[in-house]
Amino acid sequence: MRMARVEIVIYDEFKDLFKTRRDWTLITGFPGFGYVGTIATRYIVSKLKARKVGDILTKYMPDFAALEDYGLMTPYELFAYEDKNLLILVNNSMPQAPERVTYALKFASWFKSVGGCRAIMAGGLNEKFKVENEEFRWLCINNCEWSFNEPQMEKGLYIVGPLATFFTVFAIMKIPTLILLPYTEPSKYDPGAAVVFVKKVSEILGLNVDVNDLLQYSKLVAEAEAALKEMLESTKRERGPKPYM
Repeated sequence: MRMARVEIVIYDEFKDLFKTRRDWTLITGFPGFGYVGTIATRYIVSKLKARKVGDILTKYMPDFAALEDYGLMTPYELFAYEDKNLLILVNNSMPQAPERVTYALKFASWFKSVGGCRAIMAGGLNEKFKVENEEFRWLCINNCEWSFNEPQMEKGLYIVGPLATFFTVFAIMKIPTLILLPYTEPSKYDPGAAVVFVKKVSEILGLNVDVNDLLQYSKLVAEAEAALKEMLESTKRERGPKPYM
């Protein structure tokens, strides 16, 4: 059987969930700057105990899988939390460049076909653009209903990677979409930035997601990074030039 470049596979036991159109809200992100999108979506799934309802298969998807509490973890996973008409697309890997547009188009079309009405996307913004105590920047398109006191994305700042492709496709398809970009270090695994996204999404959707575990994890990551930095500096000093006797 010849597979399409991108295929959305809903498990048999959940197909009835999508036979009737519902006003679904989508939450998604990618492992880009700070890994924010993937950390945040995985954490929301865990705390809500959302059910995995399907997978997205792509022609060039990475070949990995792992066992999680909910079952098999795969590169691109779709979860549902029916109490809030919430779909969560967890991207554990970056889609390959040749299929990113197809991925975005196929998913957005499917999302609209099942009644999807709005989306919230997570990313990270380089902290060098941070002004004073800002926690994030945001952008709302297609009459998106949300607004914040924090500043919006301004001219000259770019959204990049598959998040930009998803955002563009949702804009073209007239899907109201909010993008939240907590400040982060681009090369750092940053659960602290994910906390900012999770707290804000929990607030606007009424999810009551407790972020304490993620805050604690962020603290442990920071402590581990500090310990590693100190060890490397100590090793560097020990390997420095020795005085002649």
